[in-house]
Amino acid sequence: MQIALLLALALPQAKPKVDQVAVDRAIQKGVTYLKGRIGKYGSLNRRRSEELILWTLIHSGLTEADPDVQALLKTVLETDLQFTYNVSLQALILEEIDRVRFQPRIAQCAQFLVDNQCENGQWNYGEPTPFLKDVPTGSKAVASGGGRPATSRKTQVVKKLPILQKRKGPPRGDNSNSQYASLGMRACFDAGIVFPPDVLAKAEAWWRESIHEGGGWGYLKSSDAGYGSMTAGAVGALTIYLFMQNKPWMRDKEVVTGMEWMSKNFTLTENPASAEGWQYYYLYALERAGIFYGTERFGAHEWYPEGAKYLLGEQKPDGSWMAAKSDHEIWDTCFAILFLRRATRPLIDVASTDARKK
Repeated sequence: MQIALLLALALPQAKPKVDQVAVDRAIQKGVTYLKGRIGKYGSLNRRRSEELILWTLIHSGLTEADPDVQALLKTVLETDLQFTYNVSLQALILEEIDRVRFQPRIAQCAQFLVDNQCENGQWNYGEPTPFLKDVPTGSKAVASGGGRPATSRKTQVVKKLPILQKRKGPPRGDNSNSQYASLGMRACFDAGIVFPPDVLAKAEAWWRESIHEGGGWGYLKSSDAGYGSMTAGAVGALTIYLFMQNKPWMRDKEVVTGMEWMSKNFTLTENPASAEGWQYYYLYALERAGIFYGTERFGAHEWYPEGAKYLLGEQKPDGSWMAAKSDHEIWDTCFAILFLRRATRPLIDVASTDARKK
């Protein structure tokens, strides 16, 4: 035993695949950049950026005690539920901070999402629903204590709140809004919200129907050739809906086809097969797909070590990131930090703490 120990000590130790110190330093620089832009960036478009910034900050170790988190959270909670992206991110944020205390507001996010589902199972940018006032809130929620970091232990949800679809959305939407809607739906599910089965079934069916014959997913429908960000987002969305319906996803035909497409077309330096750019939007979708599916590899590629090394080399001196063909420096910085933080939580039933089988 002593000889074996001496031999082990004499052998060169394997170099870590990820320089965690450098990653943490890069994240902190990115957070400093984002905090310096709060209140200065204006409205990047009519679908605001506060939720994405706040989602990034709470995944960077900040708590409700941080003044910038407080200010952003106040803005988010005081703003009407209007757009699919923002509402979905808000559900993610509130579930992460305290899903018991914020359960009534999360239920309103769920009502918005259900009432904006398109007839074909997609989502578009969305519009306000008049039925938020009808959302059941159950018994008065007891605050579990603010100021907890995002990595803290989740509070168990006791009260389940059912949501009914009160209206139908437009005929069709797009696969970008739809993949973010799935993230919001998952957050609501984790907060004890019960969705109508037909809403989940229709959402699942859309992703199956819209896969391109060459593999992968495009922006609108099955005739659109597949590209990276839509395919990664589709894999993530489909695994979410299968999980929520207690169905297996590891050997699901469309999920596996999407994973194979991503393995074949894997790259970090661009949004594969896309002429539109959105490279960092794709990288965050790649992170989600890897964690939702439960793999550290796409083909021969270890997506996190390779992605972290790439992002460390791309950070600008002021702490920001911005890809080529992009004019959204704040968004790209958020997506880069979320990738580096491995912000996505694996698919387990946190509402009841019972792990679901794959």
